[in-house]
Amino acid sequence: MPQLENDQILDCILRSIIGVISRRTSETYANMTVISALKQLKEKHRFLQYIQIQGTQYTEFFKIVNIQPEINNIEPINIGKAGKEFIQKITQTMGKNAGYYFLKEVKEELPDNYEKYLKELGIDLDFLQLEFITQIKQKSTKDINNYDVIKYVFTFLFETLDREFGKDSTYKFINELTNRLNTTFPFLKYVKINDIRSIQGLDLFSISQDINDIESDKVGSAIQRFIQEINNFYGDNKVGSSLIDKLKNNMDSSFIKKLDEIGVNLDVIELKISLVVKHVLKAILNILKQSSDQKYSILVINNIIKKFEGKYDFLKFVNIDSINQSEEGDVIVILPDIESARPSEIGRGLQKIIENLLSSLGDAAGQHFVEKFKKELGRAYVLRIEEMGVNLHMIELKKDLIW
Repeated sequence: MPQLENDQILDCILRSIIGVISRRTSETYANMTVISALKQLKEKHRFLQYIQIQGTQYTEFFKIVNIQPEINNIEPINIGKAGKEFIQKITQTMGKNAGYYFLKEVKEELPDNYEKYLKELGIDLDFLQLEFITQIKQKSTKDINNYDVIKYVFTFLFETLDREFGKDSTYKFINELTNRLNTTFPFLKYVKINDIRSIQGLDLFSISQDINDIESDKVGSAIQRFIQEINNFYGDNKVGSSLIDKLKNNMDSSFIKKLDEIGVNLDVIELKISLVVKHVLKAILNILKQSSDQKYSILVINNIIKKFEGKYDFLKFVNIDSINQSEEGDVIVILPDIESARPSEIGRGLQKIIENLLSSLGDAAGQHFVEKFKKELGRAYVLRIEEMGVNLHMIELKKDLIW
């Protein structure tokens, strides 16, 4: 069997890797991943400059992989070292997208006997596959910092939207969203989305390591809001399976665990409006019951609801049972019709209810109400109602002005 040249072996392995990644994600993502990995290794292995990967817009006219013949002058042992590091970097970059059988699929893509040539170069795909699986199993959430989780989650979300709506719409939406949320979460100034539409080889996000100095729960709040906004966009455009399902099913388990640790609740994002409203009213009721009995607490809330029924139509779907008032019973009833109401209208209504309740309470009962309400409601629900338009910070400011 004739010995193959370096360019032949590299061309085959690169095309195989691009093919497998394309099937798992997209051709654009595959090319970007390979370009990025080669770019990171060029300083160490300068001969990699002889390899060029064409963008998808050129594949109709040129080969995806273009290797200059000068690479055949490089010692095979050096080709092997670079090839091994390249494959390791690809699997690390892809994370869970690589899966347990990524390199097995790459091997199956290769022509007969090419695996033999790779082993002669020191590239053992079976060993690299085992090494990768071991790394996945041993990865701990304590090794994942703010930089890691933001880059992973934001990139995952971008790629998910890209596959559904295209790069142009996705870039514009996420760029606008990041800039808008920067007013609420100032540390997002450390996160910049690069315009990869016009420049090949750029990382999707540039993130300053300064982000690691931010408290993790604040980063969690930003991620929760980011996912919530994207989920709304995703749902409004009526794409097949839900975004949250895609996150749960396709994200690396270590990152899902990390999100949970920093307070990101994916389940809350998809909660029906009825459950959110019920949870809010239940939190209010529980706080009022701390200083009065249940009967009086229900009366107070019902009076406020009746006061605003004419202004906010969704309140006609809300009822707190003033007759069957056992402590164990579920006294809050939300009719399913409420799901047809606009979240923004419900947000405005809840804001008015909380403001009115607060103004009716005395100094002692009302002084720490918002603080108690946040604690009773839970951070994920707080973020959810804030996304609907409830501004608890503004309520606190108004309270301070009154008192």
